[in-house]
Amino acid sequence: MLTTRRLTAPALLTLTLALAYLATAATASARQAPPADGGYVGQPTTHPTTVVTHTGSPMWTYLVVALAAAVLTLALAWTVTRLRHAHPVSASAA
Repeated sequence: MLTTRRLTAPALLTLTLALAYLATAATASARQAPPADGGYVGQPTTHPTTVVTHTGSPMWTYLVVALAAAVLTLALAWTVTRLRHAHPVSASAA
């Protein structure tokens, strides 16, 4: 039961941070809708001669980074918990 309590808080924190990161990424990648007439004010109606091949990071990049951060956070929490159990603090040292 004690292990469950120690792992629940970091797991919930990691999940919350991952969801906040994904929400921020989705908001940042949102674009303004183009006008109904197909062009913007002050821009020529002809298309540019170059082709854009990169429009930013795809959403899966954000998911991979969030998953890696979650795994690292949980691994660090587990390591710290193991180290605390391996070296208990005595009453005289504290």
